[in-house]
Amino acid sequence: MVVSRRAALKTFAGAAGLAALSGCRVVEGGPPANTQGLSKKPAPGRRVNITFYSLFGGVDGQGWVELARRFESVQDEIGVEVVYAPPTGQGEQQKLLVSIAAGDPPDLAMVIPFQVPQWAELGIMTDLTDLVRSAGLGERDFLPAVWQGMRWRDRVWQLQWDVDPNFPFYWNKRLFRECGLDPERPPRTISEVNEFSRHITRVGRAGADRAGLVPWQVAGFANAAFTWGFAFGGDFVDPRTGQVTPDDERVVAAVDWMAGYARSLGGAERLNVAPPTLQMNPFGYGHMGMAPLGPRSVTQILEARPDFEYGSTLLPYEPPGASKPGAGTWIGGWGAFIPSEARHPEAAWEFLRWFSATPEGTLAEFETVNYPPGYLGSPAMEQMRADPILRPSYDAMLAATHIKPSLPETNYFSQQLEIHVARAVYGEVSAKEALGVVKENTRREAERFKNQMGL
Repeated sequence: MVVSRRAALKTFAGAAGLAALSGCRVVEGGPPANTQGLSKKPAPGRRVNITFYSLFGGVDGQGWVELARRFESVQDEIGVEVVYAPPTGQGEQQKLLVSIAAGDPPDLAMVIPFQVPQWAELGIMTDLTDLVRSAGLGERDFLPAVWQGMRWRDRVWQLQWDVDPNFPFYWNKRLFRECGLDPERPPRTISEVNEFSRHITRVGRAGADRAGLVPWQVAGFANAAFTWGFAFGGDFVDPRTGQVTPDDERVVAAVDWMAGYARSLGGAERLNVAPPTLQMNPFGYGHMGMAPLGPRSVTQILEARPDFEYGSTLLPYEPPGASKPGAGTWIGGWGAFIPSEARHPEAAWEFLRWFSATPEGTLAEFETVNYPPGYLGSPAMEQMRADPILRPSYDAMLAATHIKPSLPETNYFSQQLEIHVARAVYGEVSAKEALGVVKENTRREAERFKNQMGL
């Protein structure tokens, strides 16, 4: 069912797409102070010109302009106009949504994979299934979790060009050594995390000035709930009913563990392991023993502290729900889609396929925009494996089997987790109570969406 553009825009506004919760690398707020180099006109003399909306600022946005130029250099039929369309407020793509509502969308734009079910149901995405098949692409060509995120109701709606593995796990070797722990042996299970933390954590009158782990500091409370919920072996969706299950006993156990960890530090508000004005990830200040991190945080730490001594491994897990390290790892990132009213869908597909699912194009994206691809045939995979900073992310990518729940109400679900998991961590309610509220509120939102869309 294709709804009116006015109804689509109203639904977007009501659902409040939370790009800020998609992972640890999301662009927020208004445009940067200098927008130079974030847009470009198409190369002259082309048979057809497509318009691509880029929401990235800074060097990432400049990378997209360079990537479009590289595409133009390898063929002479298609020109690419890059239009800088930054997100606003809570991360909504306002310029994109307004253009869709007005019936004048770009030929290509960005989407967070967990937004696909809602956007597909709204009728604003082009079904790419036949194009994917015609190009000889299939499940075998992508990371398993990426293939999940590209599909809804057994159809392909976007190609995921960026993989954000949430998360590799790091430990501070120097702090391990100082606390009598083997600096070359990381924890494999949550029980070992707890044991190691007892050696590291130090709580004084002013609060905890040293902590083994801060489990809720994982790019937000919602992302922390997903990460540790999966690590405990929890499920966030009932496959039979399609309803969210934050009250799954193992998800509840994970959030209860997070809340218990906060209590062991004297309360989440009494954590004092980094300066109030952060210049880098708190792990880099040397007072945390372990942390899930992304490669950009590690690079930031090493730029400030070149002698920082760390190790990396896969996320610890909690048996019997989970059975191996890395069970908690899930894939976020970005995809790109062709709006259903795009003027040049065939040409847009050629650009999309090139930078998302060809060896040459994915390597060009990795070299310009610098984000890991989800296409297994990309030469960038080998480059990541050989890079000491990126190797932990490479290992996590291969271990990951999870994505955020792929449902029309996932945005709202993430919002609710962000609010109510925080309440549990700060001791306002129990984990079971918090997640029960999340489930009920999300159930109501799912019904609202279905009724509005006539589903």
